[in-house]
Amino acid sequence: MASARILDELSQTGVELLLREPFYAHIFSSISKEVVGPGHPVDTLAVGLGRNTFTLYVNRKFWDEVLTEPKHRLGVVKHEMIHLVFRHLLVEDTRLDSLLMNIAFDLVVNQYIPRSFLPEESVFLESFPDLQLRKGQTWLYYYKQLEELRKDAGGEFAGTPSKESLQQIQSDSHGMERHQPWREIRSKSDLEKSVVDTQLESLLRTAHQRTSAAAWGNMPGDVRELLGQGLVPPAPSVNWRILLRLFAEGSARTQLQNTMRRPSRRYGVNPGIKIKRRQHLMVVIDTSGSVGEHELQQFFHEIFHLWRAGASVEIVECDTKIYRRYPYHGRMPDLVMGRGGTSFKEPLELANLERPDGLIYFTDGYADVPSIRLRVPLLWVIHPKGLDPAQPAWKLLPGKKIRM
Repeated sequence: MASARILDELSQTGVELLLREPFYAHIFSSISKEVVGPGHPVDTLAVGLGRNTFTLYVNRKFWDEVLTEPKHRLGVVKHEMIHLVFRHLLVEDTRLDSLLMNIAFDLVVNQYIPRSFLPEESVFLESFPDLQLRKGQTWLYYYKQLEELRKDAGGEFAGTPSKESLQQIQSDSHGMERHQPWREIRSKSDLEKSVVDTQLESLLRTAHQRTSAAAWGNMPGDVRELLGQGLVPPAPSVNWRILLRLFAEGSARTQLQNTMRRPSRRYGVNPGIKIKRRQHLMVVIDTSGSVGEHELQQFFHEIFHLWRAGASVEIVECDTKIYRRYPYHGRMPDLVMGRGGTSFKEPLELANLERPDGLIYFTDGYADVPSIRLRVPLLWVIHPKGLDPAQPAWKLLPGKKIRM
């Protein structure tokens, strides 16, 4: 049967990938493969989440009629594995245009694959020569450049090769429909997305462990750095386990759970009652213009370790006002809202209203000292380039203060 033949050819492609780039081959070998035909959302070749495990979908027609050269098969398979490495499947922002996001994702990925190993219709930085796109940037950088190109009507890009490339992609998709399986992941609940993220981290970690030191060293440095940050996080600046104990002493919530393992001491029958301590922390991120991208990365690095220490974390993004709130599941968002001035007022009022177990405010400290009387434990985490302990404003900030 055609499906069996294609699966066999996929295995041969995996062997070739193992000889060339073992890390990607180990990812490939750990996911499911499914050959699909007419009527399936994937008209090309795409990675998605099938039956609760990562799956590579291969369209029979695309494989036999477009990927006729072995090197193209190798290149497209590697392309999908790199999407997993960069976690593009988990990126979600309903405010952004999905087609431009897909193009931006591919512009990132295709920089790591020789052009001759990809089909002719693939997109590259050179597909938009008038934009003079820089190499090695994030997908969001490319998205913003493409957005400006699309908005330009009759302006400086009118009739240019870049404008024509974008219009052609918009008219025939250039295989961008292969990202459709990602919509299923994005439609899941926060809890389900957290499980998917954990599965992906486990997949990448296993591939890393199976890759020899020599093969790992031959990978592009920026990819190694990206994976190193995600799989082996550096040590935190703050001992969050000790901090959580301090929060717990006066304000940790408790949950009562029935348990069959411990009989009730009061009544001597099963089920007994188990008391489970749980800490819900509101973590405010200062997203004002005085806080740069590097500072934001350091903030989220500390939040990762805080989350790993066992806290339930809700992120609040705020400059002069609160822009959005969301539960933290171990990953830094691709962009934050704000970048204006700074005011501490709204988050402190929100904490007083909702009474979390603790409030942690990551900031550079440069704003008017709040006059609000806090009803919850408060910790200010000040960036190294921020407010100095010798400055009067430091002593006037309510609650505890630490400097990263």
